[in-house]
Amino acid sequence: MSKKVERPDAAAQAAGNLTKWEVAEFKEAFALFDSKKDGNIDPEELKEMMGHLGQECSDEEIKDMIDVADELSTGRIDFPSFLKQFQHDENDNTEQFVQQAFALIGGGGDITGDAIEQFFARIGLKLISDEVNEIVKIADEDGDGKVGLEDFQKLYTRK
Repeated sequence: MSKKVERPDAAAQAAGNLTKWEVAEFKEAFALFDSKKDGNIDPEELKEMMGHLGQECSDEEIKDMIDVADELSTGRIDFPSFLKQFQHDENDNTEQFVQQAFALIGGGGDITGDAIEQFFARIGLKLISDEVNEIVKIADEDGDGKVGLEDFQKLYTRK
């Protein structure tokens, strides 16, 4: 069993220029990857999650991904290290990132309740219809019952 390495205030330092909302979202994403709930993402967990996202990776590719983020050389990724991978600056192309995330969830079209359900199912989570409806309601800025790219961009840039 792997030992959890504690790093006080490391997550706050790793947040850098990320908004509180972004940090909260990444914490939820980290929890999805950390299926063993030990505070780390190990190679097995990363490979499984990448598969759920439709990305079949070799063991070498998984090792390379972990090596990039593994600041402590433990062979695993803790939350502060995970968070640092998503820091951005004014020169980053956040629009491209948002468009890629939108396409991943929406499958090439607007994000509907069905698309949200399917996305979460691919990563191993089953949502009830009330949860799906709440997600759409929060993200649907123009009130048309689905999340378009403009809605999604506003959600992402909300502070």
